[in-house]
Amino acid sequence: MTRYRFLNPMGDVVDERELADHATALALARDGDEIDEDIQRVEFLGAEGDWRWTGPVEG
Repeated sequence: MTRYRFLNPMGDVVDERELADHATALALARDGDEIDEDIQRVEFLGAEGDWRWTGPVEG
């Protein structure tokens, strides 16, 4: 499992959770009703302990 965090348009972290893969995290950001905020960016915790961009939320 990989740790993901979800950021709103202001760059504030609005949710953080462990998920199976990038596709699941991006789908949650696009379609998930579990997060009440507008998600603009999804990041994952890399092997070196740094947060990295998961991929485009739209498109």
